[in-house]
Amino acid sequence: MICVRLEAVSGPITGRRIDVKAGSILRIGRTAKSDYPISEDAYLSGQHFAVECDGIQARVRDLGSSNGTYVNGSRIQETVLKEGDSVAAGGTTFTVHVEQSGPSPLDFGQTMASRTVPTAAYAAGMIPGVNAPAVVDLGSIPQAWAGFTASQVALLQALYRSGENVYAVLDAARESRIPAFLDAAQERFAPLLSGVADPRSVPFVVAIPPTSRLLDVLLKDGWGRQWGCYLTSNSSFDLVYQHLLAYTVLTAANGQTVTFRFFDPRILRVVLAGMTPVEVTGFLGPLSRIICEGEDPGVAFEFRDGLRGIRQESIILR
Repeated sequence: MICVRLEAVSGPITGRRIDVKAGSILRIGRTAKSDYPISEDAYLSGQHFAVECDGIQARVRDLGSSNGTYVNGSRIQETVLKEGDSVAAGGTTFTVHVEQSGPSPLDFGQTMASRTVPTAAYAAGMIPGVNAPAVVDLGSIPQAWAGFTASQVALLQALYRSGENVYAVLDAARESRIPAFLDAAQERFAPLLSGVADPRSVPFVVAIPPTSRLLDVLLKDGWGRQWGCYLTSNSSFDLVYQHLLAYTVLTAANGQTVTFRFFDPRILRVVLAGMTPVEVTGFLGPLSRIICEGEDPGVAFEFRDGLRGIRQESIILR
Protein backbone atom coordinates (compact mmCIF):
# COMPACT_ATOMS: atom_id res chain seq x y z
CA MET A 1 0.00 0.00 0.00
CA ILE A 2 1.29 3.45 -0.89
CA CYS A 3 1.16 6.86 0.73
CA VAL A 4 2.17 10.19 -0.78
CA ARG A 5 4.40 12.97 0.49
CA LEU A 6 4.45 16.45 -1.03
CA GLU A 7 7.73 18.25 -0.38
CA ALA A 8 7.67 22.00 -0.97
CA VAL A 9 10.79 22.85 -3.02
CA SER A 10 10.00 26.48 -3.80
CA GLY A 11 7.71 29.20 -2.51
CA PRO A 12 6.83 30.52 0.95
CA ILE A 13 6.78 27.11 2.68
CA THR A 14 9.95 25.65 1.13
CA GLY A 15 11.10 22.59 3.05
CA ARG A 16 7.70 21.69 4.46
CA ARG A 17 6.41 18.15 3.90
CA ILE A 18 2.76 17.19 3.63
CA ASP A 19 1.72 13.55 3.99
CA VAL A 20 -1.36 12.01 2.40
CA LYS A 21 -2.13 8.61 3.90
CA ALA A 22 -3.62 5.66 2.06
CA GLY A 23 -7.40 5.81 1.91
CA SER A 24 -7.58 9.58 2.38
CA ILE A 25 -8.08 12.77 0.43
CA LEU A 26 -6.41 16.07 1.37
CA ARG A 27 -7.63 19.44 0.10
CA ILE A 28 -4.94 22.12 0.01
CA GLY A 29 -5.54 25.86 -0.31
CA ARG A 30 -5.06 29.27 1.24
CA THR A 31 -7.92 29.35 3.78
CA ALA A 32 -9.28 27.27 6.63
CA LYS A 33 -11.87 25.78 4.26
CA SER A 34 -9.06 23.47 3.15
CA ASP A 35 -7.91 20.40 5.05
CA TYR A 36 -4.37 21.82 4.88
CA PRO A 37 -4.38 25.65 4.70
CA ILE A 38 -1.28 27.47 3.46
CA SER A 39 -2.01 31.07 4.43
CA GLU A 40 1.53 32.14 3.51
CA ASP A 41 0.82 31.70 -0.22
CA ALA A 42 -1.37 34.60 -1.41
CA TYR A 43 -1.58 33.12 -4.93
CA LEU A 44 -3.46 30.01 -3.81
CA SER A 45 -7.26 29.85 -4.00
CA GLY A 46 -9.21 29.15 -0.82
CA GLN A 47 -9.47 25.50 -1.82
CA HIS A 48 -6.96 25.06 -4.61
CA PHE A 49 -6.29 21.36 -5.24
CA ALA A 50 -6.82 17.95 -3.69
CA VAL A 51 -4.54 14.93 -3.48
CA GLU A 52 -6.27 11.55 -3.14
CA CYS A 53 -4.45 8.35 -2.26
CA ASP A 54 -6.44 5.10 -2.49
CA GLY A 55 -3.54 2.87 -1.49
CA ILE A 56 -2.86 1.72 -5.05
CA GLN A 57 -2.31 5.05 -6.77
CA ALA A 58 -2.45 8.77 -6.05
CA ARG A 59 -4.27 11.46 -7.98
CA VAL A 60 -4.28 15.25 -7.91
CA ARG A 61 -7.39 17.22 -8.80
CA ASP A 62 -7.81 20.96 -9.31
CA LEU A 63 -10.72 22.36 -7.27
CA GLY A 64 -11.67 25.16 -9.63
CA SER A 65 -8.75 27.37 -8.64
CA SER A 66 -8.21 30.79 -10.19
CA ASN A 67 -4.57 30.26 -11.18
CA GLY A 68 -4.69 26.55 -11.97
CA THR A 69 -2.78 23.48 -10.85
CA TYR A 70 0.19 22.29 -12.89
CA VAL A 71 1.87 18.87 -13.01
CA ASN A 72 5.26 18.80 -14.70
CA GLY A 73 4.45 22.15 -16.30
CA SER A 74 1.07 21.21 -17.77
CA ARG A 75 -2.18 22.60 -16.41
CA ILE A 76 -4.45 19.75 -15.27
CA GLN A 77 -7.95 19.09 -14.05
CA GLU A 78 -7.11 15.65 -12.67
CA THR A 79 -4.24 13.24 -13.20
CA VAL A 80 -2.36 10.35 -11.63
CA LEU A 81 0.75 11.26 -9.64
CA LYS A 82 4.05 9.40 -9.94
CA GLU A 83 7.30 9.47 -7.99
CA GLY A 84 9.27 12.64 -8.77
CA ASP A 85 6.38 14.57 -10.35
CA SER A 86 6.32 18.34 -9.87
CA VAL A 87 3.06 19.94 -8.68
CA ALA A 88 2.80 23.73 -8.88
CA ALA A 89 -0.07 25.68 -7.33
CA GLY A 90 -0.11 29.38 -6.51
CA GLY A 91 3.45 30.39 -5.67
CA THR A 92 4.45 26.97 -4.34
CA THR A 93 6.02 24.00 -6.10
CA PHE A 94 5.99 20.51 -4.61
CA THR A 95 7.94 17.38 -5.48
CA VAL A 96 5.91 14.17 -5.19
CA HIS A 97 7.28 11.20 -3.27
CA VAL A 98 5.34 7.93 -3.47
CA GLU A 99 6.22 5.60 -0.60
CA GLN A 100 5.19 2.14 0.56
CA SER A 101 3.31 2.41 3.86
CA GLY A 102 2.12 -1.16 4.32
CA PRO A 103 0.65 -4.10 2.48
CA SER A 104 -1.27 -3.66 -0.77
CA PRO A 105 -5.05 -4.19 -0.71
CA LEU A 106 -4.27 -7.34 -2.68
CA ASP A 107 -2.41 -8.69 0.36
CA PHE A 108 -5.49 -8.79 2.56
CA GLY A 109 -6.28 -12.40 1.61
CA GLN A 110 -5.71 -13.88 5.04
CA THR A 111 -7.76 -11.16 6.70
CA MET A 112 -10.64 -11.53 4.24
CA ALA A 113 -10.68 -15.30 4.35
CA SER A 114 -10.95 -15.23 8.13
CA ARG A 115 -14.17 -13.23 7.97
CA THR A 116 -16.66 -16.08 7.73
CA VAL A 117 -20.34 -15.44 7.05
CA PRO A 118 -23.52 -17.29 8.11
CA THR A 119 -24.44 -18.40 4.60
CA ALA A 120 -27.76 -20.00 5.55
CA ALA A 121 -29.03 -16.76 7.06
CA TYR A 122 -27.84 -14.80 4.03
CA ALA A 123 -29.58 -17.17 1.66
CA ALA A 124 -32.83 -16.70 3.54
CA GLY A 125 -32.38 -12.93 3.46
CA MET A 126 -33.40 -12.60 7.09
CA ILE A 127 -31.94 -12.54 10.56
CA PRO A 128 -33.92 -12.33 13.82
CA GLY A 129 -35.33 -8.86 14.36
CA VAL A 130 -34.76 -7.69 10.77
CA ASN A 131 -37.58 -7.44 8.25
CA ALA A 132 -37.49 -9.46 5.05
CA PRO A 133 -36.76 -7.37 1.94
CA ALA A 134 -39.54 -6.26 -0.36
CA VAL A 135 -39.82 -7.68 -3.85
CA VAL A 136 -39.27 -5.17 -6.65
CA ASP A 137 -42.25 -4.73 -8.98
CA LEU A 138 -40.70 -4.24 -12.43
CA GLY A 139 -44.04 -3.40 -13.99
CA SER A 140 -44.03 0.17 -12.67
CA ILE A 141 -40.48 1.01 -13.68
CA PRO A 142 -40.53 2.16 -17.35
CA GLN A 143 -42.55 5.34 -16.69
CA ALA A 144 -40.24 6.33 -13.82
CA TRP A 145 -37.24 6.00 -16.13
CA ALA A 146 -38.68 8.14 -18.92
CA GLY A 147 -36.14 10.92 -18.40
CA PHE A 148 -33.05 8.71 -18.79
CA THR A 149 -30.99 8.12 -21.92
CA ALA A 150 -30.84 4.70 -23.57
CA SER A 151 -27.47 3.95 -21.97
CA GLN A 152 -28.74 4.96 -18.52
CA VAL A 153 -31.83 2.76 -18.95
CA ALA A 154 -29.53 -0.12 -19.90
CA LEU A 155 -27.68 0.36 -16.60
CA LEU A 156 -30.95 0.55 -14.66
CA GLN A 157 -32.18 -2.65 -16.29
CA ALA A 158 -28.93 -4.37 -15.31
CA LEU A 159 -29.31 -3.18 -11.71
CA TYR A 160 -32.96 -4.13 -11.23
CA ARG A 161 -33.44 -7.10 -13.57
CA SER A 162 -33.13 -9.71 -10.79
CA GLY A 163 -35.87 -8.16 -8.66
CA GLU A 164 -33.48 -7.92 -5.71
CA ASN A 165 -32.89 -4.95 -3.46
CA VAL A 166 -30.37 -2.49 -4.86
CA TYR A 167 -27.91 -0.64 -2.67
CA ALA A 168 -25.05 1.77 -3.37
CA VAL A 169 -21.89 2.58 -1.47
CA LEU A 170 -21.14 6.25 -2.16
CA ASP A 171 -17.91 8.06 -1.30
CA ALA A 172 -18.45 11.57 0.07
CA ALA A 173 -14.67 12.11 -0.03
CA ARG A 174 -15.01 11.84 -3.79
CA GLU A 175 -18.05 14.12 -4.07
CA SER A 176 -18.81 16.47 -1.16
CA ARG A 177 -22.46 16.90 -2.21
CA ILE A 178 -23.34 13.25 -1.54
CA PRO A 179 -24.57 13.76 2.07
CA ALA A 180 -26.91 16.51 0.83
CA PHE A 181 -28.19 14.28 -1.97
CA LEU A 182 -28.88 11.50 0.51
CA ASP A 183 -30.74 13.81 2.90
CA ALA A 184 -32.88 15.16 0.07
CA ALA A 185 -33.73 11.74 -1.37
CA GLN A 186 -35.11 10.48 1.97
CA GLU A 187 -33.97 6.92 1.33
CA ARG A 188 -32.48 4.84 4.12
CA PHE A 189 -28.72 5.36 4.46
CA ALA A 190 -25.92 5.05 7.01
CA PRO A 191 -22.18 5.93 7.20
CA LEU A 192 -19.58 3.17 7.00
CA LEU A 193 -16.95 5.03 9.05
CA SER A 194 -17.19 6.79 12.40
CA GLY A 195 -14.87 8.97 14.43
CA VAL A 196 -13.34 10.74 11.41
CA ALA A 197 -12.41 14.42 11.48
CA ASP A 198 -14.98 15.37 8.84
CA PRO A 199 -18.08 13.15 8.97
CA ARG A 200 -19.16 14.54 5.59
CA SER A 201 -16.28 12.80 3.81
CA VAL A 202 -17.05 9.17 4.62
CA PRO A 203 -18.59 6.38 2.55
CA PHE A 204 -22.33 5.81 2.91
CA VAL A 205 -24.55 2.82 2.22
CA VAL A 206 -27.94 3.71 0.78
CA ALA A 207 -30.95 1.66 -0.31
CA ILE A 208 -32.14 2.63 -3.79
CA PRO A 209 -35.67 1.61 -4.82
CA PRO A 210 -36.24 1.57 -8.60
CA THR A 211 -38.29 4.77 -8.48
CA SER A 212 -35.90 6.69 -6.20
CA ARG A 213 -35.17 10.25 -7.26
CA LEU A 214 -31.60 9.63 -6.14
CA LEU A 215 -31.07 7.66 -9.36
CA ASP A 216 -31.26 10.86 -11.38
CA VAL A 217 -28.18 12.44 -9.79
CA LEU A 218 -26.29 9.15 -9.45
CA LEU A 219 -26.59 8.24 -13.11
CA LYS A 220 -26.45 11.70 -14.67
CA ASP A 221 -23.77 13.24 -12.44
CA GLY A 222 -22.00 10.38 -10.69
CA TRP A 223 -21.55 7.62 -13.26
CA GLY A 224 -18.04 7.77 -14.70
CA ARG A 225 -16.71 9.85 -11.80
CA GLN A 226 -15.86 7.07 -9.30
CA TRP A 227 -18.57 8.00 -6.80
CA GLY A 228 -18.94 4.40 -5.68
CA CYS A 229 -20.42 1.02 -6.59
CA TYR A 230 -23.81 -0.71 -6.69
CA LEU A 231 -24.86 -3.92 -4.94
CA THR A 232 -27.83 -6.26 -5.29
CA SER A 233 -29.06 -8.60 -2.59
CA ASN A 234 -32.11 -10.46 -1.32
CA SER A 235 -31.07 -9.36 2.16
CA SER A 236 -32.26 -6.44 4.23
CA PHE A 237 -30.48 -3.12 4.62
CA ASP A 238 -29.40 -4.03 8.16
CA LEU A 239 -27.70 -7.24 7.12
CA VAL A 240 -25.96 -5.73 4.09
CA TYR A 241 -24.79 -2.76 6.17
CA GLN A 242 -23.32 -4.94 8.93
CA HIS A 243 -21.51 -7.08 6.37
CA LEU A 244 -19.95 -4.08 4.60
CA LEU A 245 -19.02 -2.49 7.90
CA ALA A 246 -16.84 -5.50 8.71
CA TYR A 247 -14.84 -4.98 5.51
CA THR A 248 -14.42 -1.21 5.56
CA VAL A 249 -11.63 -1.23 8.16
CA LEU A 250 -9.23 -4.20 7.95
CA THR A 251 -6.33 -5.25 10.10
CA ALA A 252 -3.35 -6.39 8.03
CA ALA A 253 -0.94 -9.16 9.00
CA ASN A 254 1.43 -6.64 10.60
CA GLY A 255 -1.36 -5.28 12.82
CA GLN A 256 -1.82 -2.08 10.84
CA THR A 257 -5.43 -0.86 10.54
CA VAL A 258 -6.29 0.26 7.03
CA THR A 259 -9.45 1.62 5.43
CA PHE A 260 -10.34 -0.73 2.59
CA ARG A 261 -11.75 1.50 -0.15
CA PHE A 262 -13.51 -1.35 -1.94
CA PHE A 263 -16.26 1.07 -3.03
CA ASP A 264 -13.85 2.90 -5.36
CA PRO A 265 -14.41 1.26 -8.80
CA ARG A 266 -10.70 1.56 -9.64
CA ILE A 267 -9.74 -0.45 -6.55
CA LEU A 268 -12.71 -2.81 -6.72
CA ARG A 269 -11.88 -4.04 -10.22
CA VAL A 270 -8.30 -4.85 -9.24
CA VAL A 271 -8.99 -6.40 -5.84
CA LEU A 272 -11.81 -8.69 -6.95
CA ALA A 273 -9.71 -10.05 -9.79
CA GLY A 274 -6.99 -11.07 -7.31
CA MET A 275 -9.22 -12.85 -4.76
CA THR A 276 -9.26 -16.61 -4.22
CA PRO A 277 -12.61 -18.47 -4.37
CA VAL A 278 -12.80 -18.51 -0.55
CA GLU A 279 -12.10 -14.77 -0.38
CA VAL A 280 -14.75 -14.06 -3.02
CA THR A 281 -17.40 -15.98 -1.09
CA GLY A 282 -16.50 -14.25 2.16
CA PHE A 283 -16.34 -10.78 0.66
CA LEU A 284 -19.63 -11.02 -1.23
CA GLY A 285 -21.49 -12.58 1.71
CA PRO A 286 -25.15 -11.56 1.33
CA LEU A 287 -24.47 -9.77 -1.97
CA SER A 288 -25.56 -11.42 -5.20
CA ARG A 289 -23.86 -8.95 -7.52
CA ILE A 290 -21.60 -5.90 -7.50
CA ILE A 291 -21.84 -3.49 -10.44
CA CYS A 292 -19.41 -0.66 -11.07
CA GLU A 293 -18.23 1.52 -13.92
CA GLY A 294 -15.26 0.61 -16.09
CA GLU A 295 -12.49 2.96 -17.13
CA ASP A 296 -14.78 3.65 -20.10
CA PRO A 297 -18.10 4.84 -18.59
CA GLY A 298 -19.85 3.26 -21.57
CA VAL A 299 -19.09 -0.13 -20.00
CA ALA A 300 -20.22 -1.44 -16.63
CA PHE A 301 -18.73 -4.50 -14.93
CA GLU A 302 -20.85 -7.01 -13.06
CA PHE A 303 -19.18 -9.27 -10.49
CA ARG A 304 -20.66 -12.35 -8.85
CA ASP A 305 -19.47 -15.50 -7.14
CA GLY A 306 -18.51 -18.00 -9.81
CA LEU A 307 -17.79 -20.73 -7.22
CA ARG A 308 -14.28 -21.09 -8.64
CA GLY A 309 -13.56 -17.42 -8.11
CA ILE A 310 -15.00 -14.12 -9.20
CA ARG A 311 -17.12 -14.13 -12.32
CA GLN A 312 -16.95 -10.89 -14.30
CA GLU A 313 -19.28 -9.82 -17.10
CA SER A 314 -19.19 -6.64 -19.16
CA ILE A 315 -22.40 -4.67 -19.73
CA ILE A 316 -22.30 -2.43 -22.80
CA LEU A 317 -24.29 0.73 -22.09
CA ARG A 318 -24.30 2.24 -25.55
